[in-house]
Amino acid sequence: MVRLFYYLKKKYDSAHIEYFTDDTDTQQIMSRLMYSALLCILIGICAFNITNVRENTFENTKFGLRMLINGLTNLEKVYFEDEPITNKHPKENNATAVMNKTTKNSEYKCIDHRYKIRIIQRTPLIVYIEKFLLPYEIRHLIELAKPLFSQSTIYENGEFVRNPHRTSWTADIERHETPVVKCIEERFAHFQGNLDLEHVEPLQVVKYTSDQEYKPHYDWFPEGDLHKFGSQRVATFFTYLYANCSQGETEFLKIRFEKSIHTKFCDILVCDEKVSQLGLRFRPLVGNSIFWYNVNEQGRGDPLTFHAGRAPTKDGLKIGLNTWIRSKKVTVKSRKDVNYSTIKNTK
Repeated sequence: MVRLFYYLKKKYDSAHIEYFTDDTDTQQIMSRLMYSALLCILIGICAFNITNVRENTFENTKFGLRMLINGLTNLEKVYFEDEPITNKHPKENNATAVMNKTTKNSEYKCIDHRYKIRIIQRTPLIVYIEKFLLPYEIRHLIELAKPLFSQSTIYENGEFVRNPHRTSWTADIERHETPVVKCIEERFAHFQGNLDLEHVEPLQVVKYTSDQEYKPHYDWFPEGDLHKFGSQRVATFFTYLYANCSQGETEFLKIRFEKSIHTKFCDILVCDEKVSQLGLRFRPLVGNSIFWYNVNEQGRGDPLTFHAGRAPTKDGLKIGLNTWIRSKKVTVKSRKDVNYSTIKNTK
């Protein structure tokens, strides 16, 4: 801009000498006017540029602040996602205190919980959900289940019986038994697109000690028995609540480990020298869930969902949560209406 000013001044001086040499006073007046006009133009241009610079700087500052805020928000989500739980229950050091505090609906609200999903298998669809249940929710479920455990049963020849095929212990949690339980049920339902809660069977806590196991089985019902159950178990969640064991995997026997697909999941799958001989095996990692569809696109039971709950081995303990989803609304009995003394033992 300064160069432009002197260039114009020089051009003017040359023209002035040529046309105004006869009148010195007129020359001085015109020179001052020209200088003033050029100075005004220069000041105007500078002011315009300063305004632009200021606006651009402000816009860049706003953009930078937005980037900083977004970055901090993402950082909080990744590293501090359990922080709201600590703030909500800062003094809760045991499950009993949490359970007592949350039995009144007016004192508890469901938490907007974040979790991570990983698609392990597409046919059948198997999805792994990390941090699906929160620590205090897990303690709450275990505390509720403690006085309720009884020997597990299977459905055989039209009735539920105790059988060596399933040697674990189970505890049935009543639907909406506490506000915490209801929030957990809602989370399972919302995972499938805000499914009606009446499609979710009452939660079932299952406990495995030492050599207890659930041998290979299906969760879906045979088509001939559907009229007895009212609807099909279309999907299953299995969530790990406690795992003090070296084994205790959930194994899908008919789904083979494929290196090109499953190697990247070795943090949650067992990837040892037996991968080519055994099925897909999930490690028991507390708070995480396995979700899978039990039926195919035609609504029939999928044979590839053949799975087993392996024993936790000597002195081990594994506690899980079964959550089954039905194709229709489920009418459930209250726990007090179930007569466990009539359940038979079979070999």
